[in-house]
Amino acid sequence: MGSRKMLMTTAMVALLALPLASCSSTYRLKSSRMCAASGGTYSGNTCNPGTANSKSATQMCQAHGGTYIQALDMCEMEGDK
Repeated sequence: MGSRKMLMTTAMVALLALPLASCSSTYRLKSSRMCAASGGTYSGNTCNPGTANSKSATQMCQAHGGTYIQALDMCEMEGDK
């Protein structure tokens, strides 16, 4: 009976937390995905698009209106609400 109660409690907590997680007004995008989406290759925090105009992760993020988070190597941008 104890394990069933624990399972139900866990399920209820998960169901209550799910709507809160979807309320975030920001999202994060990996720098490597942003670079690959533009046709480049990502190495050493730098996007190399195959031309002489390589851009740093910070520059790519700022060009998309985001804030670069170096520790996570991700770009955080405001979501549409």
